[in-house]
Amino acid sequence: MQIKATTFAQWLVQGDYYQLELEQEQLLFTSHKFQVSVPFDKWSGKVTFQRGLIWSSLCFYNRNEQIAWRVSGLPWQECDVIINTVLNAYADWKESKIVMLNQLKPQMLNLVKDFSGQRRFLKQTEALLMVEKLYDLFEQTQLSIPLAEQLQPNCIAPVLNWLTDPELQLTELNNEWLEEQKTEWKDFFSRCESQPLNESQQSALLLNEDHTLVLAGAGSGKTSVLVARVNYLIESGQAQPDEVLLLAFGRQAAQEMSGRIIEKLGFDVGQKVKVATFHQLGLEIIRHAEYQQPKLSCLVTDVKSRKEWFVHVLDSEWKNATAMNRWKKHLKKWPIAYLRGDVDLKEESHNEKLQEWLYKQICQLNALQLDKKSTLEKIESHLDAARLKSELNIVWPFFKAYERTLKHEEAIDYELMISKAKQYINDKKYALPWAFVMVDEYQDISPQRLDLIEAICHNENTHQEKATLFAVGDDWQAIYRFAGADVSLTTGFEKRFQSTQIAYLSTTYRFNDQIGAVANRFIQENPMQLTKELNSFTKQKRKAVKVIEHNSIEKELLSLSKNSKDGDKVLILGRNHSHKPDGFDEWTKFYPGLNLEYKTCHASKGTEADYVFIVEMTDGQFPMKIRSESLDSALLPHEEEFSYAEERRLFYVALTRAKKKVWVAYHGKPSPFVQEIVDKDYPVIIE
Repeated sequence: MQIKATTFAQWLVQGDYYQLELEQEQLLFTSHKFQVSVPFDKWSGKVTFQRGLIWSSLCFYNRNEQIAWRVSGLPWQECDVIINTVLNAYADWKESKIVMLNQLKPQMLNLVKDFSGQRRFLKQTEALLMVEKLYDLFEQTQLSIPLAEQLQPNCIAPVLNWLTDPELQLTELNNEWLEEQKTEWKDFFSRCESQPLNESQQSALLLNEDHTLVLAGAGSGKTSVLVARVNYLIESGQAQPDEVLLLAFGRQAAQEMSGRIIEKLGFDVGQKVKVATFHQLGLEIIRHAEYQQPKLSCLVTDVKSRKEWFVHVLDSEWKNATAMNRWKKHLKKWPIAYLRGDVDLKEESHNEKLQEWLYKQICQLNALQLDKKSTLEKIESHLDAARLKSELNIVWPFFKAYERTLKHEEAIDYELMISKAKQYINDKKYALPWAFVMVDEYQDISPQRLDLIEAICHNENTHQEKATLFAVGDDWQAIYRFAGADVSLTTGFEKRFQSTQIAYLSTTYRFNDQIGAVANRFIQENPMQLTKELNSFTKQKRKAVKVIEHNSIEKELLSLSKNSKDGDKVLILGRNHSHKPDGFDEWTKFYPGLNLEYKTCHASKGTEADYVFIVEMTDGQFPMKIRSESLDSALLPHEEEFSYAEERRLFYVALTRAKKKVWVAYHGKPSPFVQEIVDKDYPVIIE
């Protein structure tokens, strides 16, 4: 059915439509320039009639109640008929959609009800699958979401909420469940560790997203969270003990956590929880896959054997005139381990520094598991590409000799331990028992270790499910790039994994707020560090960081010995071993009331003391001057753009070892870090 303006009226109607036609479930509007098709779901069902002296107009409204289409120049006698016809057609269409909606509504509501009614943490991937099923059902109605909302504003609201904002619905559901769990497990959280867990610790350990990262600041109780989470998962029945894997970087940390878990759960239950270092785990996986204990090469386990091996391969390599010339040519331009081009290499096969340098290069090449061409491509864009290519050429024969030796021994090294374990998992040669994978000190993760974790979490376990990853770390304390760690794997956690949750442990129980005011501000000068709040439990008004010259250290120690408690621990921290003060051994005798200990800043990670002296904060010493990278360093994860980013984190680690007070000591010209905290008016005491 149609209605249109007379020929004369069409000539007068310029901007408006002059013809309306009803065609099935749509309206066709025609003007001089074009024709528009408007489906019923775009029209609100509202039309108004405007009668003029000679002709009339019909105005059709969109879903926003605005006039969207006007048909002018119409004979008014025919308007009533067309209005009734299109309104009846619209009513029939609307009724058919309501019938369709009512038919599908129970399925959609049940889908939402069943999903929402689960008393557990709901994952993003699970919500996505549910929403996809909802969409599949909803599409059968051939309705838009806004129209469905108008047709069934109340009874279909739960469905439409999930279709329009699934993230909000999931967050609200999970938050409700988290609060229920905190109430239900209130007594448990108050006694599961030596101190009751705080709000942020409770919230963190309850999370069970596919990939969860807990950013745990220095002294915020990350180990308590890991141990308490294992306890909670087992006590709540969410996990069997042998379904939990807890990975640590060091043997001591693994033993400590295993001991605490056994203490809480009892030996019979606790010992079933798998707590291991990456290498221990790698060995176990290889042993199961190969049905025998893997052999660790003597080049790894025995320093004497490694030295003898280097003497042999160096002597053998240098007997080759071409190889000897290649070495001499390189050393004339670029010294290695203090060796220069004028040295007699035949006398240097026993040189321990040279052997150590070569071993570092071999280990890095072995970790990467790349061929020579691919390795060359990695260093192609480096500023020192010519030197690095030359280094690769002189090192490569030793790397290949190392590989041949391992093959001949039928042995592996630490790098192969990780890569072989990963491969066996991906090849389904190891049955994964774990549903919950937890990683301590995640900021120290290397690409190779993360490959192993991903193999564990992204392959189905014996229950045909995939394990969740719960990583605890602190990008502010990432200080092991030289060992292969890549801080971007922490700062880029959300980009790497699809379904993630980030949680924060926001209270530190170690250092007071005056130390925090210096340390937390200092570390966040680097915009690439993740922003977070770290509030100190201990508050005080007195400044707790003092900048002094080196010759004042003894005076400060004397004052400290008179005013502190007997046995107070005092850490003297230096950038390296050579920074240990000459008089340190005498200090231990002069100040017997103080428990004095020297450590490098790296070695201090994971420790704490009542007081800390950071020595040799001198220009060129800390931060260390940037030196030319050897091949092994150039093949590590890319250096960050922000100047001295890792050195800045190392200074932060040193500052945050102290509970009560820190002294920052320098000789002569102070370090740029000292200048920064002085010039930028940090809350420090200046001598």
